[in-house]
Amino acid sequence: MAFENFTVNVVSFPAATGLDWTNSYSQIILTITPNAGYSIDANNFSAINPLPNYVSGVTFTQNGANIDCVIVYTSPSIMPAADVLISLCIQGYASETPIIVIGTTKSGGLTNVSIPAPGDLPASFSGSGEWDSSLTVFTQAVVASTGYYFKTMPVLAISVGSRDDYTITNIRTFDSRKRLIQVVFSVSYKFPVSNVSGNEFVLTANAVEYYDPAEEITGYKFNTGTVVNAGGDTRDFTIYGITGANWALTGDYTPGNISVVNASGVIDGTGKAVISVVFPATTNINRTYNFRLTGDLATSFDTTNGQTSTPSVAQYSQSSLSFGFTTTLAHVTVGTADVRYFLPYTRATTVEYTVTATSSQNITVANNPPPAILWTGQDGGVPPQDYIFDVLSQDFVVNNFASPSTVTANIVVSVLVPGAVDFASVLDLDNVLI
Repeated sequence: MAFENFTVNVVSFPAATGLDWTNSYSQIILTITPNAGYSIDANNFSAINPLPNYVSGVTFTQNGANIDCVIVYTSPSIMPAADVLISLCIQGYASETPIIVIGTTKSGGLTNVSIPAPGDLPASFSGSGEWDSSLTVFTQAVVASTGYYFKTMPVLAISVGSRDDYTITNIRTFDSRKRLIQVVFSVSYKFPVSNVSGNEFVLTANAVEYYDPAEEITGYKFNTGTVVNAGGDTRDFTIYGITGANWALTGDYTPGNISVVNASGVIDGTGKAVISVVFPATTNINRTYNFRLTGDLATSFDTTNGQTSTPSVAQYSQSSLSFGFTTTLAHVTVGTADVRYFLPYTRATTVEYTVTATSSQNITVANNPPPAILWTGQDGGVPPQDYIFDVLSQDFVVNNFASPSTVTANIVVSVLVPGAVDFASVLDLDNVLI
């Protein structure tokens, strides 16, 4: 007789009319058999009261995959003239038989990992479930050792078994520098129609060492070798360092203590920070700009072989270089000196000067033109204050037909470095006129 997902057999036996059949059949056994793909448990079966006539008791006993239903008859039970049909009402159910999967995870090469630890692999896994259902049968973490990271993604792959029955997902963990340091694999199995064993997974993971330098400022680039133009200037102050290092830059000028920069920040992935410093123009005041770099400075700063953390740069106002005559001769009157103005420390240039003098007497120039070295100041002054210049050539022109007589010097001067301090170059006519 078929029920839902199990069957029960029918038992019959002969009995003589008017006799007690329990003398020969005090009990019978019905076999409850599960359908294919199902299982039954004796604890899930029971008889429904009241029991039918002729039955004194019913028990259910597990017999392997089947159940023995033992029906005990009431004694005596006299066989009537007609056949006796005894129908027993029972309650119970069959459960779908779990499908089992069994497998192993092995190492395919693990380098510089803390998990799995040595000896953790191979590891067995198993699981059970109903057909066409899914179950996470195992998870496997792989963690890089301290000071290492996974440059290449670890791999967990099935080497024995049906790939279509498995789904592998992963969760990745990165450190503060976005380096992969951990992967947790999760393996889900979709149960087929029958049990599976001998499946095999292989885990491969190779971590490499990383260098994690201290977060510090390592140096800067800033032009302090050239003075700031009197007309103003803009220069970049570039700070170099390790990502995450803090920095702060301030700067002001004296006299005045006026700020030109006040900035701070953190070195990003470019490894540098660029700050634009604007220098204002000056008219007649020489200035010194003092800067202070602070933050996570490397220990090399402010040492013999390192950079200073307090660089400075100068700015000078316009200065002059003039040429003129001097004399103690009573009959000679010198003219006004010829003056040229320069921005200190600008590029070299060649300039022409014209200097004159008059005399109440005729003028005679000895050795015309006289030696150019007679013009003072060509002895190589001391930068950055002094002018560095050379008189390249000169031509003295005398006019004794005029009244008074005149002498004019046309001078060609090479100004190599304009200085920050005014300078007057003179030629003593006492050494030139006869």
